[in-house]
Amino acid sequence: MTIPAHSRGRSESARRGSRVVWLLAGGLVAACSLLAPSDEHYLNGPPASRGEGGEGGEGGEGGDAGPVSGDAGDGGAGAPTLAGAAGLSGADSGAPDGGEVAVICSGDFADCNQQAGDGCEVDLSSSSANCGGCGEAFACAADETCEHRACVSQSGCSDGSREGFLPVSTWPHLAGCTAKWPRSSLRQPKTGSACGYELGICQVPADACGNGWHVCAMPPYGPEEVSSQATAEECAAQPGAFVAAVGDQFCEPCSEEGAGAACCGERCVQQNGNCIYPGLTAWFGVYNGYVNVCGAIESTLVQRGVLCCRDS
Repeated sequence: MTIPAHSRGRSESARRGSRVVWLLAGGLVAACSLLAPSDEHYLNGPPASRGEGGEGGEGGEGGDAGPVSGDAGDGGAGAPTLAGAAGLSGADSGAPDGGEVAVICSGDFADCNQQAGDGCEVDLSSSSANCGGCGEAFACAADETCEHRACVSQSGCSDGSREGFLPVSTWPHLAGCTAKWPRSSLRQPKTGSACGYELGICQVPADACGNGWHVCAMPPYGPEEVSSQATAEECAAQPGAFVAAVGDQFCEPCSEEGAGAACCGERCVQQNGNCIYPGLTAWFGVYNGYVNVCGAIESTLVQRGVLCCRDS
């Protein structure tokens, strides 16, 4: 059977139209599949549009602040917070990396044992074990106490043993300390070496005096430093001979050309000097034929030593 030409044209047009419809439908399906959420989305739950920032951790006392940004919330990337989780090691201990808290002390107090738990446990102004600072270098000797950050001898003698002006309770600021030393001035400064008749030779007479003490009557103290603490009779009654840093006949000059050295003790030579006690001041005496004077004196004899007074 022969199909008319116009009928064939209509059939062809219909087929083309169907194909176009199918193509459009397929494109729409593909586009929707791209826009639709994946299976993973339905399994894991909907994403948070904006996660919550992590809570800032509490820094311990003295600890470092935590990171600037907070931890992300469970649903997504969290928004930054001003205080993030304080470095967790510092949250409890108060110091970075879990270390000890740095203790800040004031005044005379110090954290000598480096234990934050007991804080500033030492008073450096009165601790004999830590006098003025922490550690063995600042420990006072057995004869010393710590006063205002300085070790002070209680006996007045650098070897810790007083031989004249006993008991200490009667003469707390005046001491007779036996010693031996080469020829030198009674006013020569201390060298810092502890010494005594039994302990060892002193480099200068002043070394016989303990920490916080000096040779009596030296400037700026003067002869009254002795006469205000002991009478002429008490001075003369001491066992031995203890020399002060002034002359016997006249207090000055204390030099190699000056007068002999004033002395307290039974072994002193009474020359009726006028320096400490008018008409009753004794002299230290001669040593191996040498006439001792205030500015040049020496001794290695027993029961001879230095008259020491406490610093004021």
